[in-house]
Amino acid sequence: MNTKKNQKIKFASYAILILTLIAFTQACKKKENSGPDSQAGAVPMPSYPSPTDADAVLVAVKSSVPSPVQMPGMSMDITIDIGMGIAVFKGNAKADKVVLNDTELTFTNGVYTWLPDFKNVLDPSALTGINLNGNITWNVTNPNIQKTLSNLPGRPQVTSGKTITKSEGYVITNNSASGAQNVLYAIHANNRSVMKTLSGNSTSCSFTAAELAELGTTKNAIIQANAYTITDEVIGGKKVYFVRQSSYSVTSVEIK
Repeated sequence: MNTKKNQKIKFASYAILILTLIAFTQACKKKENSGPDSQAGAVPMPSYPSPTDADAVLVAVKSSVPSPVQMPGMSMDITIDIGMGIAVFKGNAKADKVVLNDTELTFTNGVYTWLPDFKNVLDPSALTGINLNGNITWNVTNPNIQKTLSNLPGRPQVTSGKTITKSEGYVITNNSASGAQNVLYAIHANNRSVMKTLSGNSTSCSFTAAELAELGTTKNAIIQANAYTITDEVIGGKKVYFVRQSSYSVTSVEIK
């Protein structure tokens, strides 16, 4: 595998860590008591690294999470789609402004982000975030980067069960994601993760008993399928990486 491809896979895996933080946060909001398998506060916000030749990295991500809804006489899952933007510049420099699809990102600790505000649940946009349906348009001022890209890859909806028996191994299955270069599969539990990257048309990924052994046991694991495309070009003398990603996370997964 060449160096550039290695950079891209490593780069995408860090995007998944940010999405993992969000998914863990959602799961923990539903659980008030802390048992031995509680994930509350277990996943810190990671920094967002750049490929070694990058002057700017601009990431558009739609994260989909099914959430159970209880209604009289029935229970059903409603999928919540969260649109996010992440931007980082060489040396964690600050730009004058970073806008993704007409939404300005906020600069914190060297990284521009939009993340959900779970304290403001009465405002739908506080949870659903940036509208990433259709084209992806970046407008950055100083450095000046204007770029419109085609839409995100399709949603790689996970269809496999929510119980993992480590000794038997486990296969993540998912719907095919159109327009993806690769799909990064991940299982997160107890501050540990196992990940594998397969081609963009993949619809399943197998993890062996040996690979799952390090995850421990829990009822709050997360299964993810992450379809992504990474492109790069030189704009105004700056090497810019663009990431478009659709992620699907299943929470409250039991590992035994």
